[in-house]
Amino acid sequence: MSPTQRGFSLVELMVVSAVIVILGLVAIPSLVTTYPTYKLKKTSRDLCSNMRKARSMAIKLNRNITIEFNVANRTYSIDGGVPIQLESGIEYGHGSATIPSEPDEDLPADGVSFENNSVTFNSRGLVTPATNRGNVYLFNKKGSAFCIGVTTIVGTIALRQWTGSSWQ
Repeated sequence: MSPTQRGFSLVELMVVSAVIVILGLVAIPSLVTTYPTYKLKKTSRDLCSNMRKARSMAIKLNRNITIEFNVANRTYSIDGGVPIQLESGIEYGHGSATIPSEPDEDLPADGVSFENNSVTFNSRGLVTPATNRGNVYLFNKKGSAFCIGVTTIVGTIALRQWTGSSWQ
């Protein structure tokens, strides 16, 4: 190419295209394997955040706020509001987890250990009734699992991930 001409030669364009294709071939398998876990983590964080929001709403509005989990429809709703759908590929259940996140409970068959598949926060942010502490387990097709739990009477909400042998 002469110094007065501008642009790229066909060889340069083909080399750059080949590099892009090779990088794509390396990256795609990694994305395919990590995307389901990313979706599960995102959905679990959203649920945890919404549970904390419901607790805050109960305090702010000075009244009870209930979260109801509909396992069959893969939804949950806050205070009877519009149902929030779990991401595609995410289900209620414990996946490959073999032990519950709390030593004093069993793994629930449907993935929700709260009585009547609901939890209520009162105007002080406490779980009511006080005995209705529990967990919601979510998993994906790969068996990865997360647990979102209200483990204390004061309404502390924790998010845990199954590591293959324990909840962290």
